[in-house]
Amino acid sequence: MRDISKTAVIFAWGIVLVLLLAASLIAAQFETAPERKLYQDIHDYRVDDFTLIEAAFILSGANQPDSLEYYVGWYNDLLSTLKAYNFDPFDRVNSADKIFAYLHANWLITYQERATTLIDVVREKRYNCVAGTILYNLICEDLNFRTEAFETPTHTYTIFPNFTETITVENTTPMGFDIMRNLHEYSKHLLRFYPEKQAYQIGLDRIYAYENSKGRRIDNTELLGLLAYNRAYFAREKKDFKTAYDFVLLAQRFNKDSRSNVNFEIDLYYHWGKQLFDDENYKAAFRVYADAYYRYWEYGDLAHNCRASLFKALGKKWEEKEWEGNKELVDDVFDLGLLDDKDFIRLQQIIQNWAFYFYQTRDKQSAFQALDVLTKINPDDPQLARFKKLIEEL
Repeated sequence: MRDISKTAVIFAWGIVLVLLLAASLIAAQFETAPERKLYQDIHDYRVDDFTLIEAAFILSGANQPDSLEYYVGWYNDLLSTLKAYNFDPFDRVNSADKIFAYLHANWLITYQERATTLIDVVREKRYNCVAGTILYNLICEDLNFRTEAFETPTHTYTIFPNFTETITVENTTPMGFDIMRNLHEYSKHLLRFYPEKQAYQIGLDRIYAYENSKGRRIDNTELLGLLAYNRAYFAREKKDFKTAYDFVLLAQRFNKDSRSNVNFEIDLYYHWGKQLFDDENYKAAFRVYADAYYRYWEYGDLAHNCRASLFKALGKKWEEKEWEGNKELVDDVFDLGLLDDKDFIRLQQIIQNWAFYFYQTRDKQSAFQALDVLTKINPDDPQLARFKKLIEEL
């Protein structure tokens, strides 16, 4: 049987994953031109056809050209206002502090956990850590102050990486500039983002270290992916698993390793995959669970569900005598590296049935395709040469 190393699996499946994501575009619920164009643009994990602020407003829900034009105009007016202050480029820390203060005095007024988008900022001056960090980072970038973000399992904040010292900015409070000057107070502030029981278990003195040990620096393109995750979150609340999954696939194109959405993704994979499985859409269920297995291979239930969906899908393809769909599933599972020896024996029996069917129906081309699959499964099978000869005699 095949023996595939984990490194080889990740490399091979990386190719398959790109194909799966491209195919999902056909079914994705991105109905407006800006969303579709952005989805296509970000296929290489780069935004080329839009500015980052345009992408941010599209991901926030500005899905029509006229609304996008309005919100980008708002941003450009804000940028012009700040440029008029003629900030000292040689006093970067003080200038960045003044920009931060202006935004909190005029636009980032009311912190609200569910105010996840830049549209919430423009319309109602409400914001959360994602919206506040995106607005501040993009404004600073356009004013020539380089920014990054730090994403943790529960939170996001701004980093200025190339000042004389690293400056950390907590965007959910007007007193958050250079928050590390008072680590004790910052740790108390971070507690608000944790359930009370979990915060108690971690402890106040360890909360900042805990956050940072499980987080990572991200660039501003990756930061925008959190907007798509938020859209997915709200769709999941309505049990609209398909829309949620589409937005997760979009979000993953921006941010391939979102630390704040691991639990959300895993939960969504389980629920959307189960709904597809219960609806007997086994092929689609396999696709979802295959994606889940690639990202979270250590979760045994996901691997089990992926196998179950695969063999159900193969059984359905046999009933329908739909060889091309069957072959496509088999090709994918070879790259996935999911099956154990028992699974390969089961798969071998399925393909042998196909091979005998093609021999009986004198379908020489398909019979050779089935033979190729059997050779991949067990190249040492002594029956392969005999079967090849029988096919050639058709």
